Amino acid sequence: MKQLLQHNREKRPRVVGVPTPQMKGAGLIVDNRCSLISVGTERQMIELSQMSLVGKARQRPDLVKQVLAKAKSEGIAATYNKVMGRLKAPTPLGYSTAGKVTQVHSAVDKFAVGDRVACAGFGYASHAETIYVPANLSVKIPEGVSYEEASFVTLGAIALQGVRVADVRLGETVTVIGLGLLGQITCMLLEASGCRVIGIDIDKSKFELAEKCGAELALESDSATVQRVIDATSGQGSDTVIVTAASESAGPVETAGEICREKGSVVVVGAVKMDVPRPAYYNKELQLKLSRSYGPGRYDYNYEEAGHDYPFGYVRWTENRNMESFLKLIANEKINVKQLITHRFDIADAERGYDLISGRTDETCMGVVLNYPESDSSEKATPRPEKPTASDGSANRLKIGFVGAGNFAMGVLLPHIQTIKAYQRKALLSGSGVSATTAAERFDFERTVSTVEDILGDPRIGTVFVANRHDQHAELVIRSLENGKATFVEKPLCLTEEELERIIATYHKGTAPLMIGFNRRFAPTVAKIKESLSSVRHPLSMHYRINAGFIPSNTWLQDAESGGGRVIGEVCHFIDLLGFITESRPIKVYAESLSMPDERYRNDDNLQITIKFENGSVGTINYVASGNNLVSKEYLEIFGGGTAIKMDDFKSLTIADEKGIRMNKKGAQDKGHYKMLERFSQTLDENDASPIPFEQLIDSTRATFAVLDSLSRGEARWMTE
Repeated sequence: MKQLLQHNREKRPRVVGVPTPQMKGAGLIVDNRCSLISVGTERQMIELSQMSLVGKARQRPDLVKQVLAKAKSEGIAATYNKVMGRLKAPTPLGYSTAGKVTQVHSAVDKFAVGDRVACAGFGYASHAETIYVPANLSVKIPEGVSYEEASFVTLGAIALQGVRVADVRLGETVTVIGLGLLGQITCMLLEASGCRVIGIDIDKSKFELAEKCGAELALESDSATVQRVIDATSGQGSDTVIVTAASESAGPVETAGEICREKGSVVVVGAVKMDVPRPAYYNKELQLKLSRSYGPGRYDYNYEEAGHDYPFGYVRWTENRNMESFLKLIANEKINVKQLITHRFDIADAERGYDLISGRTDETCMGVVLNYPESDSSEKATPRPEKPTASDGSANRLKIGFVGAGNFAMGVLLPHIQTIKAYQRKALLSGSGVSATTAAERFDFERTVSTVEDILGDPRIGTVFVANRHDQHAELVIRSLENGKATFVEKPLCLTEEELERIIATYHKGTAPLMIGFNRRFAPTVAKIKESLSSVRHPLSMHYRINAGFIPSNTWLQDAESGGGRVIGEVCHFIDLLGFITESRPIKVYAESLSMPDERYRNDDNLQITIKFENGSVGTINYVASGNNLVSKEYLEIFGGGTAIKMDDFKSLTIADEKGIRMNKKGAQDKGHYKMLERFSQTLDENDASPIPFEQLIDSTRATFAVLDSLSRGEARWMTE
């Protein structure tokens, strides 16, 4: 399919062919009919992409600090891979579209295939022939509203939320600073609310349109502006000022304070500098309010992606309900967005639209709409290769298909796979067509594909790597094994014990190997630990401290249905490593969580775990998210049989035994990812079993579930139960 992307350091965006997006959760697949270019926002995004690394660093010093901290803990090479993976990825443009539903997730019941919908959200409602969009970022288009009109839905909801925050009253005078697309819509909404509207802008060419959109008076922003507004309001000033301009200066905010009446309010909607002049705001006792995008729910994972709505009686106007309200205003002819459209382009010719908004032509523009011709979805899909008659996947074990192109895949797994010559990179699939194309180009895959069937059904692919979201792991592993594919799944293996039992049953029906990305057992420091313990016959006492760092609760990783939480998603690593060191099965698990002071912190992100192993060894895992990142993340101590071992963050190792004390320090951290992937390739080449015995994979996964069970029951969980 065609999609408009802005590539790093390029002067203009390009329309490129990418795979169609996949269903990711509680949402819809939509064939776009129209999308709206947000002139100000998208121009800023293009300008940012054209900056040098130094320029980007100046724009985001907070991210620079994060990169430096990561380089210190994980090493320069690993950090470089992760950073460059993000910088080189093209940016999808657009966040306001309208189209027709072609697929509906089983958890969504308010939409049906064939519905006309308007969609919002950066990264979702993109300038692309087909999009995936969460249900709460989609609304049905009322009868009588065209796709072109509905494509204004995001800008309309932003403007509407600004007016709601302003809390204007019938008959009040409201001044709008900034008469771009957002400002013009705001003028229409204010007039429909019975307000007297004054518009201000630096560009006189926008005044005539502003007057058509409801502005009684349009003024040029200059030294006389303040007095003109004061005169137009009989010396009182504006009741409310709504700033819809985009500016790197504090000029709009300063002007707003000067033209506002005593005890009035200033609402900032646009991206402007927020240096508030104290005298004007203090002397008049003004209220300064910020309007957050298109309403309550914005930036909340649980609302936007997980699909959990806020109760109507408590949150009357969510972003979804703002979107609906805006479209109803169009349907009832209270506002007219058609008059804002100045240009229309076919998606194939979209680059011309960006020549307009970037000022490469002499034409002025306001509403720039992209149109998409109707076509069958089959025309957008990547053609499947012709399949040979071979049916035994073991002959093609080193020919891999890769599912997922998220941060971990792009920053860790794929860079290592690329350097291991044995792997033949055949096909790559990702939920986003953009990320799939980016990853395939960067890591030299032969092709991208549009469905998982294109990988599972191709007998020339012998191994499948699963590295997408956690809730999809189990089903993909089962289907991959059923198709006779060797399978590597990044942890976790699955999210529930029921899924685990299905995986076990499927595995035993076939002969294909299964591997989980438990990389730490392959780390060089761990190899030295195992060597030093080879002659120890006593049970071991182990303490593993993980300074995990804070992750907000409202992310997909913390969502029980999508990510499974950090115990399932990460603690499984540490359980597996302790089992590997002891060479014994876990038989008893007890976990106790901290009682955190407020809901920012999850109790099960801060916990103590005790594991009893079959050979008498005992390990404790102290997993803490409320620590400090100035301290190393992972610290392991082991005692037993006259040996004492201390390992710090896979960079330093101290071993004390009958030979004395030996210390080993490394400059860079090595958690074993490369060695793990190399060993897996060797077993595939030799048509051997997985580098980690299947029973150990299952034991580690079961023990992880036992941690959660112990937390819920408040007692130890015996693995024999």
